[in-house]
Amino acid sequence: MTTPTPPPPPDGYGAMPPAPNLQPGWPANENSFGSEGPPPPEKPHNPWPIVIGLGAIAGILIIGVIITAAIVVLRGEEDPTAKPGPLTVTATPSTSASPAPGGLAADLFEGDWKFKLGDVSMNATYVAAQDYPDCGPIASAALEKKGCGYAAMGIHDAEGGKLRMLRVIYVFDSEAEATAAAESVKETDFDLPTGSLIADDVIGKWVAKDSSKAVVVGFVTAQKGVPETTVDDYLHYGTADIAGALIFMDL
Repeated sequence: MTTPTPPPPPDGYGAMPPAPNLQPGWPANENSFGSEGPPPPEKPHNPWPIVIGLGAIAGILIIGVIITAAIVVLRGEEDPTAKPGPLTVTATPSTSASPAPGGLAADLFEGDWKFKLGDVSMNATYVAAQDYPDCGPIASAALEKKGCGYAAMGIHDAEGGKLRMLRVIYVFDSEAEATAAAESVKETDFDLPTGSLIADDVIGKWVAKDSSKAVVVGFVTAQKGVPETTVDDYLHYGTADIAGALIFMDL
């Protein structure tokens, strides 16, 4: 008896689809396909994802190189010719508690006095200068009680030796003491050295001005023939010149 040949399957039937891959990282088990069916067609190879991926990696590497180079340039550690950047310096205020004598006479009084401000021009010849470690030799006890710590003085002559300008600096422990002393000082508070005023004077004037922690007292005496306006000019500008210089000094 002849076994009849089974009819062919209807259209749309054939080999089973590939079994799902249940283990990530493992390739699909192609042996699960029926041997009779044709192998599944290979998908066309698309090179662009690989090119794009390699381009992205190269871009990251280039950015990394640029950042590293920038860090090296900014730090200057790897380049022996790199110059250091600008330094920032923070100023520290002076913390000296009390004034110390010495140096004012040399800094402010020694040498001829040459003054010019706008149209005003004045000159005086150096005579003498001295520092005082305390105020006793050149001030009264009353001025010392007001807080005077030390002093300095300078003498200059002008108008052919007929005018003498004496300027005395009295230094105090604080600006408040100096201001109070300048407002209350009297002529009897000064004990001036012998010869600091010109002989045979016919005009004599003085003025006191506070500056920082000091009081600047100017004395101008003149002989006959010197105009009073000239005496006033030397008194005003001579005292103001020293008071202005003391503003920039650490007393």
